[in-house]
This record gives sequence, C-alpha cells and structure tokens, in this order.
Amino acid sequence: MLEAKFYDTYHFCNVVKNVLYHSENYLGVLNDFHGDGRIYYRLSTFNKYSILHEFIEFIVHDVYYDQSSEAALEKKQKNQEVYQDIPIALNILRPSALPIELALEHHNMPHQSFEDFLDKQNKKFIECDIDDAYEFIHTLRETGVFHELIEHISKEVFHVVFQNRDLMKNFNILMANALEHEARSETPNEIKKIFSRPGILKRVAIPVWVRRAVFFRDRGRCVLCDKDLSGQVNLENKENYDHIVPLAMHGLNDISNIQLLCKECNQHEKRAKEAVTSDNYQSWYTY
Repeated sequence: MLEAKFYDTYHFCNVVKNVLYHSENYLGVLNDFHGDGRIYYRLSTFNKYSILHEFIEFIVHDVYYDQSSEAALEKKQKNQEVYQDIPIALNILRPSALPIELALEHHNMPHQSFEDFLDKQNKKFIECDIDDAYEFIHTLRETGVFHELIEHISKEVFHVVFQNRDLMKNFNILMANALEHEARSETPNEIKKIFSRPGILKRVAIPVWVRRAVFFRDRGRCVLCDKDLSGQVNLENKENYDHIVPLAMHGLNDISNIQLLCKECNQHEKRAKEAVTSDNYQSWYTY
C-alpha cells in the first residue's frame, strides 16, 4: 500500500515527461544518468525498484538541487528583505525555508530546519550563500531523511507515470539507445551473465508480480486490439507479456518495458521487432 501525499507529484511527472519527450534538450543531464557506461550499472532483471524508479529519483534529486541554486536563494533572500517588517507576509511566504524543507514537512518527516542549521553556524539567512544551502542538503543526506523523501516521491511519481505506456516506450527507447551505444565497448565482467551477446539481454521468465501489475494496468485487455484477456469472456484468449522495446533492439528486462498483448498481436504486430504500443485505454469512467 502506498500512502500518497502528492506534494509536487504532478510537477515531477511533468518534468519527467518533458525530459523524455524532449531529450535532445537534456543531453548533459541524461548523460549523468546513463552515459559513459553508467547504463551497465543500472541494469537489473525485473527488480521491484526498477530502472524507471531510479530515473525518477535522479530527476527529483536534480530538481531539488536546482531549486536551491544560487539564483533561487538570492530571490528568497530578497523576499526576506522586502517583507521583513511584515510578519504576516513572512509567515505565509517563509522565504528562509528551502523547497526540500517544505516537502519534508508535508511528508511529516522530522528534520532540522535551514534556519536552525544556519544558527549553529552563527549565520543569518540573509547572510548565507549557496555553499550553505548545499551543506544543509548534505546534512539531510547524512541523516538519511533526504533519501527517504526522494524514494517516497519517486514511488508516487512512478505510480502515476507507469499508467502512460507511450511514456514507458519513450523511456525504454532512451535506455535502449544508451545500451546499444555502450555495446561497442567491453561489457563489465560482473554483468556479462545477463547478456546473450553484447548489448542484448537474455530472455528471462517474467515474474508473477510484474505480470499482475501489467495485467491490472492494461485492465486485462490487449493494448493493440482491445481483446479481452481476462478469461471471463473467452477462455481461448491467452495473455502474452510483451517487451515494448524488444530485447533484440536492446530492450530491458524491466517492468516499465512490459505490456499486455493477445497471442495474435504478439505474433503479428510485433513481427517487425519495433517498439510498439498504443495510447488506447479501457475507461473506468462512464460519461
């Protein structure tokens, strides 16, 4: 059971969407996630904390650091000066509270405030600089509360974006391209066993928990032809669990790369070995 707080969850969903649909604008950021061989050390075989979870965590982490940038801090300090004689405005705006603090408060996670942190350094908020903000975040990391927050938000964002198969396709194409690029170099010895050949992962049995999650997300219907695969209408219709980006195209063994197809669509529509899905969904709401 996920206790969703939905603090900035949809903002992060939008950031993830923008990065995946406009990846050419984020090449430097994305390289820090999967470039220079990093993709190899993110590969796993159907881990519950998937590579998509890791990607979301990476994005959320980057956003919180960006929100504590020098420009953002200077803007907050200016607000502190402007409203210093208007206590009610300061109480509403709370310029001395960093975004990461507000998120921790919303999630009821005990933590030291930035003002308390500065007080121990004999500094006032109006005097601090970006190094103080980053040192504060580093302190939160050391206590473990920073990671606890990022992981929880990542699970919430995953809960939302996993519903979007087209987004899943774009994410897995991005990861497949990274894996294809690295296939030109030597595969690290410690992970060679998961490959059938350079850049191509071995086919493995899809775990029950993955099949159940995908079956419920796709509402027991073939995502391409909408055939009912629940067994309640026709026992002849058998579900097939398909890699959106085929393994032969450097696809991953990751829950984000699996969708529900009928036998016929799996045999015919995927024959070209292309990344195929649909944006048709069985509605649970009647208008």
